[in-house]
Amino acid sequence: MICAGLNAGTGLADPLIQSPPAVTQDQDAVSMAPLKAQDLLKRLQERDGAPLPGYIGGREFQNRERRLPRGRYREYDVNPKIRGRSRDAERLVIEQRTGKAYYTGDHYRTFTPLN
Repeated sequence: MICAGLNAGTGLADPLIQSPPAVTQDQDAVSMAPLKAQDLLKRLQERDGAPLPGYIGGREFQNRERRLPRGRYREYDVNPKIRGRSRDAERLVIEQRTGKAYYTGDHYRTFTPLN
């Protein structure tokens, strides 16, 4: 991460003031995104964005941290919900107008484009 501020009087970067991480643009990163995320994207496209049975998804993603380009997004769990367990961190986020999709394996901290 790139630090955006300095501690007063020290000249050192303030670790609490950081810019959001950039979206990974590397083509190798796209190929490293889990195949299950790429498969889920294909299945969601076939269903016009309707979540798959047993999965949580289709809710609006706010993009409050502005880590993705401006747009209207929907988010989907990459893995099916298991009764009695918390949801994991993997998500698929899809921009509604363009269909541009992003995978995050760390609950919206970083994103890898899928298409």
